[in-house]
Amino acid sequence: MQLNELISEKLEKIRKEKKIGVYTLCNKAAISYETYRSIRKNRNKDIYVRTLLILLRTLEVTPLEFFSDPMFTSEDLDIDFK
Repeated sequence: MQLNELISEKLEKIRKEKKIGVYTLCNKAAISYETYRSIRKNRNKDIYVRTLLILLRTLEVTPLEFFSDPMFTSEDLDIDFK
């Protein structure tokens, strides 16, 4: 699985667990709906670290908590360098 897909899945899981709507999240994080949508739909191969950190802060999740998920240590994790 691609890294950007894992990040997208994890963000969506947290967003839903916290019962925060997409528009509410985008508004609180001060990012455009289109930016978040491109992350959700895996249209971006590259997700800016700054954007990810803003989203995590808005969701009240630390980067350590986010990336400590075992899904990020899988041998099947693929990073597209193209």
